[in-house]
Amino acid sequence: MAAGGARSKIGPATAALPAGKDDSMRLRATVAAALGAAGMLLALPGSALAAYGEFSYSVQHRGQVYQTSISDPVGHDCHRLNLPVDSPAYRVHNGTNATAVVFLDSNCATDTFYTLAPGQTAPAGVLVRSVIFSR
Repeated sequence: MAAGGARSKIGPATAALPAGKDDSMRLRATVAAALGAAGMLLALPGSALAAYGEFSYSVQHRGQVYQTSISDPVGHDCHRLNLPVDSPAYRVHNGTNATAVVFLDSNCATDTFYTLAPGQTAPAGVLVRSVIFSR
């Protein structure tokens, strides 16, 4: 309570701004909020790094040829292809919107690799066991 028993009214703090400064301060606050939101969007993991589309490949096992694919793969992760131990994939097509780097080993770690742009098919003879996507 204020002196003399009267209640004081508490409300939002207001600062006296010179004429014309109010709009400029609002603009600064709006720009700061927009930049903060954009920064948070750039920091999003997972789906923000996902490639959209299908990465397809063929594999031969016990005399049968199988066509399979990975849909909307996560970017920057090594994807081991679902393959029999003795059969690498071939006829590889990158139908995603990301660059695919395909590897002969199953850990995306060897010097034997090939880069496929979005929509590109690997040349005949390129054998694959793993892939990484990046945008």
